[in-house]
Amino acid sequence: MIYAGGGVALSKAYAELAEFVAHINMPVAHSLMGKGVLADDNPFTLGMTGFWGTKFTNDTCLAADWVFGIGTRFKEADCSSWYRDYTFNFPPSKLIHIDIEPQEIGRNFPTEIGVVADLKSALKVLNRVAREMYPNGVKRPELARAIAEERKAFAAKNTKMATSDAFPMMPERILADLRAAMPRDAFLTSDVGWNKNGVAQQFPIYTPGSILIPGGFATMGFGPPAAVGAKIAFPDRVVISLVGDGGFGQNPAVLATAAEQNAPVIWVIMNNNAFGTIAGLQKAHYDLTYGTVFPKDASIEEQKPDYAAIARAYGVDGVRIKSAAEFRPALEAAIASGRPTVIDVAMINNPTPTSGHWNILDIYSPDRHVSHVTTD
Repeated sequence: MIYAGGGVALSKAYAELAEFVAHINMPVAHSLMGKGVLADDNPFTLGMTGFWGTKFTNDTCLAADWVFGIGTRFKEADCSSWYRDYTFNFPPSKLIHIDIEPQEIGRNFPTEIGVVADLKSALKVLNRVAREMYPNGVKRPELARAIAEERKAFAAKNTKMATSDAFPMMPERILADLRAAMPRDAFLTSDVGWNKNGVAQQFPIYTPGSILIPGGFATMGFGPPAAVGAKIAFPDRVVISLVGDGGFGQNPAVLATAAEQNAPVIWVIMNNNAFGTIAGLQKAHYDLTYGTVFPKDASIEEQKPDYAAIARAYGVDGVRIKSAAEFRPALEAAIASGRPTVIDVAMINNPTPTSGHWNILDIYSPDRHVSHVTTD
């Protein structure tokens, strides 16, 4: 199996990877930063690994005889903190690793074959050799069917929440309505929280390179200005920033830039009125939510801050959603308007499903069984 990371995007090796997979029919799992390097509707895309990865993807990695790591650092959250029996087991699995940075080869996992190379150049060579070795390609129809069945089963598990009329909205419904309204080649920028972890796990990206994620340091506030940059670089493509209220609150002055540059970005604020992940860790380990969960007894109309009103103050369109049924029409209208728009949508703080491991829980409370998620 292939394990693809953000290096595929940095080298712009999308076409070469797709060609290799089409010829060899090898399954592809990816890191967070590898999201979207291969279209999510490719028959051999498995999905993200690690803490927020799916069980099917993690189990496939565990069962692999050989893992072909390309452009990846095998970083902590994607590899379940490198603990055995969650995502990767080296050995007995064996690793071939190609990366442009020499220090990454063998740094986190023992490597059988390490190659320092630009990934686009390396994949061009591998494609040539694959055609020489297997002129008719390699066909794995049973594997393709198994992946398709798993996707269908995973989607079925989310159907209830993805179609829920609950308000504040279920995060799964926000993602489902957003995907239905977005053009296939639209750019999406995420931030930190549900809009990063949930998107990487269950939001399909169809055009390679069309998602920008703040991996590594997981920087809050990345998504809103990144979207303006994407829109200026690609003025003919729809650009949507999916961001939490905490992330958007880090840098609302980006609206002034969007208005001045007439950059019609759409910011969708998944507003759970909290710094959700931080609140979860604080509650689990210290039984506090100090400065992380804000008053929730006010009506949606009275909830502060009113990001739609802030948008209008900057000269940008602002919409505050008041029911689940309002969201998709508001999004479609914003896309059609050609104007920068903030859509503030209240969201239930549902946890993103997890199947891997993250040892931040062990670090805080090594002798307690605790979760990093709270709905308080």
